[in-house]
Amino acid sequence: MMKINNYTELLRRFYRNERGAYTVMMAIMSFALLGIVALTVDGSGMLLDKARFSQGIEQAGLALMAENNDFRNTNQRHEDVMRQTVSKQEMEGFTDTFSAQKYKRNQELVSGLVRHYYYPSTYRENNREIEDKYYYKCGNLKGPNGEQLKSIACEISGKFERPSWLYLGKNNGLSFAETTTINANKIYVQKNLDEIIPIDLMLVTDLSGSMNSTVSGGRYGATKISILRDVVASIAEELLEQNNTEEGKTISKYNRIGFTSFAFGAQQQSNSAKCYLPYEIKPSIIVPNNYYYNYYTTIRYSELLSYIGKSQQRYSYATLAQFFDSLVDYDKTIESIDSFNGKDSDYLMNFNKNSWCLGNATRINSTYIWAKKNESANLISRFNWVPATGATLSSSGLLIGANLLMNTNPDEEAQPSKLGANTQRIILVLSDGADQINDTNSSLNITSNLINQGMCEKIKSKLDSLQDKTYLEQPTRIGFVAFGYGPSGTQKAAWEKCVGKYYYVANNKEELLESFRKIIGLVEEVGHSIYQPPSYYSN
Repeated sequence: MMKINNYTELLRRFYRNERGAYTVMMAIMSFALLGIVALTVDGSGMLLDKARFSQGIEQAGLALMAENNDFRNTNQRHEDVMRQTVSKQEMEGFTDTFSAQKYKRNQELVSGLVRHYYYPSTYRENNREIEDKYYYKCGNLKGPNGEQLKSIACEISGKFERPSWLYLGKNNGLSFAETTTINANKIYVQKNLDEIIPIDLMLVTDLSGSMNSTVSGGRYGATKISILRDVVASIAEELLEQNNTEEGKTISKYNRIGFTSFAFGAQQQSNSAKCYLPYEIKPSIIVPNNYYYNYYTTIRYSELLSYIGKSQQRYSYATLAQFFDSLVDYDKTIESIDSFNGKDSDYLMNFNKNSWCLGNATRINSTYIWAKKNESANLISRFNWVPATGATLSSSGLLIGANLLMNTNPDEEAQPSKLGANTQRIILVLSDGADQINDTNSSLNITSNLINQGMCEKIKSKLDSLQDKTYLEQPTRIGFVAFGYGPSGTQKAAWEKCVGKYYYVANNKEELLESFRKIIGLVEEVGHSIYQPPSYYSN
């Protein structure tokens, strides 16, 4: 009886004792928690690996196109191909050893590059234990009339078996499978070898007074204007005179270059004596009266015109900048882009060139179109004559330059139907400082406001309307180079919004030339991504 009572007492103590209760609960919940962790870790890991794998596939496609082992005209038997050792099994499906070596090299190129993106070594000590496969196809493109082109395209895809990081067993519902197949969407890349794309390049260049200083701002060294002139000369000679011998490809003989120089305004084509502010404007604005509280004054655009170029006026530069910002009708200015036709427009705001805009050299054309094949010397001479004088208002040059770019090449042989290719139209804007009249206290927001309300998109859309839909379209490209200063604030953000990846900062001649060449595309054609399946030629 005594023992029974002791046992009963022990049970009562155990029942009343709460120590260890959470341990029991956690033991029951730990399995579920481990499953949730497995799903979370592996699920996010799968998404990350798929993104990395797809990015690697895209880069591998570009590398495959750049090396071009299947279609290259020169140095076909280069070292990377010839060092491939092909087994008897790997020869199956190939008529000769060289073809098998090229295929094996391509597979090596693709797999080696992709594996650097999805890090297979994080799962196994040896990368080769990951089972990954890659598929590619390359071929010549088919022309508009069904003919075989020299231009080529490749499509590439792949997959790999991704081991789960926290595999809990095949019978466990709270776990991914031991391995999960990660697929990359098919990527298409193309390399143009047939179509020599003609380029219409419009240089929209800042020729304000600050371009006469050095990049560093010191007393010694080359001025920014002299560096710009040297770079323009190099680009002109490269586009209009020289051959590009890569893969036997030549620069198009139908390339053209024009320039629109701006300060506080820009010249239109036919009147070398005047600067224009190419905006739709309000006839007048109402501003607070500085002398009488709660009184307002009406200012007409003609009054503001009378202040341009004057060192003495009723208002400070900062106040004038605010007035000009307010005077522009931004919506109507952007709408007016639809009427661009390459001809001069009747802008209300125009004035004789002066200290605010390109100096007093009224007989010098600061806007010019077009220099063509073998006319680089003429372009260089004309550009070198334009003085650097005045304030800065970059959108004035952009709008006038974009309008002039609507002038298509009249040469019958330069038409898309003759060349089998559209013209690539490029606007390259260079500025050496933020838009302003005199100093940072008189900053102008006209350009920023226009960009943020859609000016650049409207310009691209208008110029793209010139593309012949029968052939591969060459979307209009706008690039911006900040030369010798560090952009910041709203104007920097606006230009980045306008040009996207074609935004560069240059602080010397080498950087400036490289920026120009990248924007124009004067770099070796290594291939580019396309977003639809290519049309291959077949016998």
